[in-house]
Amino acid sequence: MKFSTLFRLLLSIVPALLAGCASVSVGNVHPKGTPPNSLPERIYVREFSAPHDVFHVDRSDEKLLEFVKNERHALALDLAAQLSKYIAPAEILPEGKPFPKGNYWLLQGVYDRVNQGSRALRIGVGFGAGGTKLETRAVFSNLSTGTPVPFLSLLTTGGSGIAPGAWAAFTPAGAFFIPGAVANAGGASLGGLSVDRNRTAREVTATLSEYCFRLHLIPERRTRRPKRLGALPSFQRPDFVVPKTGL
Repeated sequence: MKFSTLFRLLLSIVPALLAGCASVSVGNVHPKGTPPNSLPERIYVREFSAPHDVFHVDRSDEKLLEFVKNERHALALDLAAQLSKYIAPAEILPEGKPFPKGNYWLLQGVYDRVNQGSRALRIGVGFGAGGTKLETRAVFSNLSTGTPVPFLSLLTTGGSGIAPGAWAAFTPAGAFFIPGAVANAGGASLGGLSVDRNRTAREVTATLSEYCFRLHLIPERRTRRPKRLGALPSFQRPDFVVPKTGL
């Protein structure tokens, strides 16, 4: 294989593999109260509460307020998209709007910690240097009476930046160091709060999915499994199903 071909292959494959070093896990999963006996007609998502002092980012004053506002809305959008895909139709319930009454569920939560980290350190050093951190608490409630009645709570924690940075590819042979460094830097650059946010939405949804499966509300083939703290990721069934062919 020509060196140029190998170089292009490294650039296309290695960053994607290293992106997997971003991880979000769930913990303190607690069913509570009376479990629902059917899937809801709709799941409403309230933007998570966001105390400004838990946001450690490179912004202040008005720029910080705008950052927090955008972050809250982006997470709510990701959550609604994941819940719609795997559980039931979901939408954002604006703040100040009354809770609907009926066969509905509500997702609320709070940010506990948001560290922006340093993209420069993630790209140059990696292995946790400059890593991000996103931690939340979430609660699912039943709205059958119009007043939220919690039935499942959990926390999420995780971040990105474990992938090696450019320096880890150092070798006296420059011809090998350059493509390795570029590949490492590319993989490390794929981390960030946007990745953490998307994975948080996926893990929150997977936790609810597993809960629904245990209540026999959804079949196993539709079930997503969350990554629990201190455990390896669960095997996930693919999103597509290969149709059977007749004989």
